[in-house]
Amino acid sequence: MEKNAKKLLDKYLADNCTAEERAVVEDWYLQLPFQKEAPEHALIESSKREVWNQLSPRGKSLKLFTVKRMVIAASIVLCLSFGLYFMVQRHAAPLTAKTELKDIMPGKHRAVLTLADGTVVDLDDAKNGQIADQNGIVINKTKNGQLEYTIKEIPDAAATGSNTIATPRGGQYQVNLPDGTKVWLNAATTLKYPYAFAKNERLVELNGEAYFEVYKDRSRPFKVKTSNQTVEVLGTHFNINAYSDEELVKTTLLEGAVKVSAASGTVNLKPGEQAQFNANKARLAVNQQVDLDKEMAWKNNIFSFDNDDLQTIMRQISRWYDLDVVYQGKITPEKYVGEIPKNSNLAEVFKILELNHVHIEVKGKVLTVTGN
Repeated sequence: MEKNAKKLLDKYLADNCTAEERAVVEDWYLQLPFQKEAPEHALIESSKREVWNQLSPRGKSLKLFTVKRMVIAASIVLCLSFGLYFMVQRHAAPLTAKTELKDIMPGKHRAVLTLADGTVVDLDDAKNGQIADQNGIVINKTKNGQLEYTIKEIPDAAATGSNTIATPRGGQYQVNLPDGTKVWLNAATTLKYPYAFAKNERLVELNGEAYFEVYKDRSRPFKVKTSNQTVEVLGTHFNINAYSDEELVKTTLLEGAVKVSAASGTVNLKPGEQAQFNANKARLAVNQQVDLDKEMAWKNNIFSFDNDDLQTIMRQISRWYDLDVVYQGKITPEKYVGEIPKNSNLAEVFKILELNHVHIEVKGKVLTVTGN
């Protein structure tokens, strides 16, 4: 067994592993922080040169290697010498769970459009080009995965009705409304809007998270209604996070000015500020110290964590990877800081979290987080 492990480490250090073999080696490494008898970090560092000499084929030029591969290989070789191989292997997470994680891919451009007449269009399956023509407004799906409305003729004033675009968990989409407003929808988000805006206002309804670039029209204010508040603008750039499972409804202003109204009052935002409405406390407040990069990270295809607890992170992961999250044991209150690309498969995401003693297992669509 130890001989086979040494052979696999040779391949890993030379970067000749298959994806499956690499996953096995890194799985061993991820388990080391949880072993009481595992070597100290200082010992691992001091042994790098000796381990390199042990693993290097003599008289043969070596491929370039990364420090990461060297540290992982050194750690495991030391554990082999400490007689820890069988213990680590026994306590490692099942390889089936790892394989499942690797198979769980990130979200993509996916959404369902429900027209005013009840017609349902799966935008993922729909071909590029015209989808519908509603009273002079043409709906097109563009080749870069956007929904675009074009006014072909002045809509009939008597025509009424709303369209609804909904992204599932694991989906996001962009829609360009008839007035020229651009909206980016995050995962698990629903946006309802009339196919012809009224003459005195442009009202849409949001559940979830979306970023708006509103076309300026001083005669018709643009309003976004959520379950607890209404945001009113003339023309500006802002983000609203209004998920039902989040404690706060957050409206973040990037450009222009917005007015946020709730049952507890009204606030006017300046660029760089964020309105926070707490439904449980019926309180509307303004945060003037906002990390705009973090708030907009989702639109830039990044998970951004800045002093966030595990449950907050898991809610984002649940939406983007279409998983239900359950917890077992004691979940410690550590905070996390960092960024993870949203195009990562789930295995890559949890490499970071597992190093911080987060144990996970996936069965079907259920992700179980086990605390210490």
